[in-house]
Amino acid sequence: MSTLAQDLAYAVRTLRRSPGYFAVALVILALGIGGNTLIFGLVRSVLLRPLPFPDADRLEVVWGSFRRTSDDDVAASIPEYEDYAAGLKSFSGLAAFTPVSANITGIDTPVRLQSMVVSTNFFDVLGARAELGRTFVKEDDAGGIGYVAVVSHRFWRDFLGSDPRVIGRKFRFDQDDFTIIGVLAPDFEQPLDDPNTPTDIWAPTNFRIPQLPYQIRVARFLNVIGRRAPGVTPERAAAELRQTARHLAARYPDAYPADAGWELWSRPLMTQVTGTARPALMVLLGAVALVLLAACANLAGLLLARAAARQREVAVRLALGATRRRLLRQLLAESVLLALLGAGLGLLLAAWGVSLVPRFAADALPRSFAIGLDGGVLAFTLALGVATGIVFGLVPALQASRPDLRDALREGGRGATGGLRRNRTRSALVVGEVATALVLLVGAGLLLRSFQRLLSIDPGFRADHVLTFGIALPVPNDPTTGRYFPRAARTAFYERVLDEVRRIPGVTSAGATSFLPLAGSNQIRLEVPGRETGPDAAPRVVEWRITTPGYLPTLGIPLLQGRDFLPSDDSAAARVAIISRSLANRFFPGRSAIGERVRAGAPDAPELTIVGVAGDVRLQALDAEAAPTIYVPHAQVPAGGMSIVARTRMDPMRLANAAAAAVRKVDPEQPVYTVASMEQRVSRVLGHRRFPMILVALFALEALALAVVGLYGLISYGVAQRRRDLGIRVALGATRRDIVRLVVREGAGLAAVGIAIGVAGALALTRTLAGLLYQVRATDTLTFAATAALLAGVALAASYLPARRAARVDPTEAMRTE
Repeated sequence: MSTLAQDLAYAVRTLRRSPGYFAVALVILALGIGGNTLIFGLVRSVLLRPLPFPDADRLEVVWGSFRRTSDDDVAASIPEYEDYAAGLKSFSGLAAFTPVSANITGIDTPVRLQSMVVSTNFFDVLGARAELGRTFVKEDDAGGIGYVAVVSHRFWRDFLGSDPRVIGRKFRFDQDDFTIIGVLAPDFEQPLDDPNTPTDIWAPTNFRIPQLPYQIRVARFLNVIGRRAPGVTPERAAAELRQTARHLAARYPDAYPADAGWELWSRPLMTQVTGTARPALMVLLGAVALVLLAACANLAGLLLARAAARQREVAVRLALGATRRRLLRQLLAESVLLALLGAGLGLLLAAWGVSLVPRFAADALPRSFAIGLDGGVLAFTLALGVATGIVFGLVPALQASRPDLRDALREGGRGATGGLRRNRTRSALVVGEVATALVLLVGAGLLLRSFQRLLSIDPGFRADHVLTFGIALPVPNDPTTGRYFPRAARTAFYERVLDEVRRIPGVTSAGATSFLPLAGSNQIRLEVPGRETGPDAAPRVVEWRITTPGYLPTLGIPLLQGRDFLPSDDSAAARVAIISRSLANRFFPGRSAIGERVRAGAPDAPELTIVGVAGDVRLQALDAEAAPTIYVPHAQVPAGGMSIVARTRMDPMRLANAAAAAVRKVDPEQPVYTVASMEQRVSRVLGHRRFPMILVALFALEALALAVVGLYGLISYGVAQRRRDLGIRVALGATRRDIVRLVVREGAGLAAVGIAIGVAGALALTRTLAGLLYQVRATDTLTFAATAALLAGVALAASYLPARRAARVDPTEAMRTE
């Protein structure tokens, strides 16, 4: 038998003789290594896995920004995209795309799917190729919108049965027939995709077609992605973007107000895709690494205690001729074997955790569809297991392999009387565990306080008992041929739908809007006729919402002045609008806005008379300031796609089927989509903050438990080693209170040192949380004080239990035992 095999066999026999130690150590290792495997799997899938495009580091997303009004990540209008494509020479290609939802028929199961209308060079800019068929060529957008489509691998598999003869097959996209010309590879990733609504169909267009009503420069709805030309540095591209922005601002001053600070800039596609997940995952990776260090410290303490108990065994083996090198190797083999077994169990825990991630964190993590444990994660877990075994086993093995032979072999020798002074290594490990626990507890406390601050924000609406769902009327390539082309037809459809929804038992009111709160931005230019100079000079960019009568009260948005829209505010009536309080304060400070007139959109757009002022609503995010908003009645500006809101007396999701039936009653061909309660929508918005908060809190509790176990074990071990010393103290007149105070003081001293080190570490490390916090400083005094007090109390409790045992020492029995 080889030496390695002998060492492993010896390790197995040793662990079998100590089932309690083996079980405790295995659980600690499984939690520590499993947590690291899970987070590394997330980091690898989300951050480290390259985008499936050639030279993906040269892909950048181009954004506009009104810096002085804090309007970042502004999309492009059709004229702006054309200017960018013609003027930006730092990019070898610029493509535009915008999401649309469509009713897909002509397949086995009619369904509403997310689609993308793209420029014909979209796939060429990305460098993506079709697995079957081809992607687009310039001729595909002849006439504006081509009647061909590229579909996703998922669509081909789930709706077309993976038919290899799918090229040339037709399906109906809303009311138009499209021909499939290509199927993308399964690893294709649509830039800026919503993980909850992945894109399945791409259709080409040149955007500049008469049917599109969005030709004005301030109608910004296009995402623009570019590939930097070979040899062009990001700095050079950024300089050209700034120069282009200045040129456009000088040429079109109405679209880019001088006081708004218009700029153009770009962000690497990988950075854009990972978004807010990167800092959160880095925080989690650091947190779980601290947990593993605490676990190693705890296990090292256990091994030191075992080493003390095995001193006689080791001494006998040394006396019989065993070398210290061989002993060291055997002891390390035991710890590494234990760590590998823990890694195996931890891998199972990580696999279970990964299976839960799409369910609980899909809104918080981009690329969640690809999260999994691949060969790289398995290799990481194996390496981590070996490294962990060496880390927590090395110091105990070194100490165990150098015993004092005379003391170890002496039968009935006197016990240790030096207390914690003889356990300096274990004491240092416990101090490290306490410090680690405090750092993680502070981080969890900061995230929790930040989350509570977000929950306490008044979003400007009432989310309780509100059912929401979307409807988008089909729009053919030639809208003049569509069933819902007449404005009156769209208005009538939504009026009938709302009437049917209001008739559902349990519904108290209903309305509709073009964009729900927290669903993104939809901006338009607003000006006050006759006020072209001074601080209130027009135009301004504001949020634009099309709504029906009853929408504001249904969602609980207060009407501060004036009135709501009325059924009489139709296409034959004078144009009216409701504005938000912040917009009223901006344009009409110090006086009532009721009766004032504004113009939205193009300079020749009709004037709107303000009939109401509504409360501010946080439309983009809870942690973003409420944007100035203008509401216009749907009957005067009928939209094809609207979101229905219905206030209910019961759980709104119980009425989801009834709401869908109400829509089918009006038009059986119109499916509803994105059915959710308003509370669920708010919860999804908070997902990117809730996910790291929960995991950091779990890791902090784990570290706290390890610190308590370590401190309790150290004090208990010290009490057992000092039975004779404590017995003598009692015999000389020490009271039980004196013994308890002595033991607790030693534990409290270790905890105090650990807390002090932890506070210093937390002050240095929690600054990395700053980007995840809302209205809470990374050095928040209350959080630090409360966390330190909690940890001190737990540490005192962990010291008090063995102290009570020590106080019950019988001096006669203790001295007789010695």
